[in-house]
Amino acid sequence: MYEEIGKDLAEKKIGKRAIRAPLWGKAIKSLLVQKSDTPSPLTVIWLAKKTGLNEKNLHNIIAGRVKDPPSDKLVRISDAFGISFSDLATRAMAEDPGNFFVCGYGERGFIDYPQHGFTIQSLSPQSNSQRDFFLGRMTLKPFKELRKWQFRENSSVAIFVESGTLEIIYGERKREIHSNESVYFDAGVPHKIKNIDSIEAKLFIVTCPALF
Repeated sequence: MYEEIGKDLAEKKIGKRAIRAPLWGKAIKSLLVQKSDTPSPLTVIWLAKKTGLNEKNLHNIIAGRVKDPPSDKLVRISDAFGISFSDLATRAMAEDPGNFFVCGYGERGFIDYPQHGFTIQSLSPQSNSQRDFFLGRMTLKPFKELRKWQFRENSSVAIFVESGTLEIIYGERKREIHSNESVYFDAGVPHKIKNIDSIEAKLFIVTCPALF
């Protein structure tokens, strides 16, 4: 089922998904915040003066409209921040511990599975590195049981129940998870999730690695 959700969420995205494409704009935007000596981020005007690059072109790179900026421009940008090009590339691949990314509405996906009685909304963007995870919000109709799930080997799932009561059959054991409780487990073990309450269950789910 995890694979089905990941596939459906990926198909909701417009255009072909880039596989581990560097997010130069997000990395630069993050650096404008990190490298500032004041509570306000450094401006694009500042970056344009430091690099000698066109301000409009920099805005397009930061906004993601330019997907593959010329390497000479990226070197000038990294020099302006006082870091190496390889450091900038590491940040762009979302593998730097200092990254701080914002996921907007347009980067999310929403899937309704009426045949299974649940919906899921992604609250995190498509994965871009091995460090990424998936965060989603799920609703499960009263007394609805999902078929047996099993994620890939060496994967983990965490669930926080916002409302309702879940019954999780994990391997050979049965557990009840109540409102305001959370559970964390090895998702490589087969498991079933059921809403045993008369109200709709609302829960947050996190997977590592990411679903899509």
